[in-house]
Amino acid sequence: MLTESGTRGLDVVQAIRSVTGLSAWRSKQLMGSAPTKVVGVTSFKRAAEAARRLNAAGARASLACDWCERVISLEDCPVDPAPCASRYWPATSCGASHPRP
Repeated sequence: MLTESGTRGLDVVQAIRSVTGLSAWRSKQLMGSAPTKVVGVTSFKRAAEAARRLNAAGARASLACDWCERVISLEDCPVDPAPCASRYWPATSCGASHPRP
């Protein structure tokens, strides 16, 4: 999830392009609509790499669990094993508490 676009716009657009494969024009639109989802449901490893690339380019990016919608810090992975807050999925399926490779 892209939370802030930062001040290095061109670098962020290039990072979005490398992560998503979108055109420069569409990547710029995505950057301008922050906060927004950049990568949909994917593996934890791929999402973490995308967030690291965006952060390295000067943007502020974080991970959000697709099960319980908790925000995940890249430094605190895996997140505390607290129970998942999802009404729809069991706690053992929570990607925030139990990230998959």
